[in-house]
Amino acid sequence: MTQSTLRRWGPWLALVVLFAIATSLLSWWQFSRREERVQKISQVIENYDKQPIFFDSLPWSVDAAGEFQNEWRQVTLTGTYLPDQSVLVRNRPLSGQAGFLQLVPLVLEDGRILMVERGWLPAGETVTAPSSNPLPDSGLHELTVRLRVPEPDLNRDEVQGQLASVNPGGLTELLAAEGAVITDRYGRLVAESPTYSQMPVPMPKPSLDEGNHLSYAFQWLIFGIMAFIGFGWAYRNEKRLALEASGDLSPRPQKANQAWQDAQFEDANQ
Repeated sequence: MTQSTLRRWGPWLALVVLFAIATSLLSWWQFSRREERVQKISQVIENYDKQPIFFDSLPWSVDAAGEFQNEWRQVTLTGTYLPDQSVLVRNRPLSGQAGFLQLVPLVLEDGRILMVERGWLPAGETVTAPSSNPLPDSGLHELTVRLRVPEPDLNRDEVQGQLASVNPGGLTELLAAEGAVITDRYGRLVAESPTYSQMPVPMPKPSLDEGNHLSYAFQWLIFGIMAFIGFGWAYRNEKRLALEASGDLSPRPQKANQAWQDAQFEDANQ
């Protein structure tokens, strides 16, 4: 490769290499996202339908990978609701309809407070509040819940009586007079006794769909390969045209397309 050729094609080659690196990183990111998704799905499959055990009998700690392996496990517990301290989690659409999650504090027998997500409430006409908000009474209840890992704090503007995410840690000050809030988990209601005729809509089982991460990962890899193929074709094509122009290579025969055939016909009839 001559120096002039290197000057002409070197920057293009560098650009192709950078593009390939970028697509490789994006592909790796998609593979990583799929791996995380598969791990979450496996955890749901493993834990969702296991028989409930007592709340205090279930270990709740992170493993070496930083995951709570017992998320989605069912536990039974007894406590007293604090309906006056209930809050709503906003921006929770379900089946294409705007809505909220209802969170109600439950004071356990040892005085700790577990936040219980009792279900979904459709939004009212103003969309800023639910159409109705049926709450439990403050008597003693026996519950079965599935334990969930708290959602991250989104640092959104505070709205009276509402949260932007299911984050029990954000309620420690509000409930300080009632007891210590359990901040490393919350419960999604499965069943409670006594029961109520009016209840929030139970949240459905989480989706087991992996999504399109795998196909996206392969697409990014293909884009990177295509960039090198395109570069190679352009380089060879320019080299061929230069050799044809200098007479060192015979020109390729023109393809007999319709335009060429029409031109030949017109020349023959002149």
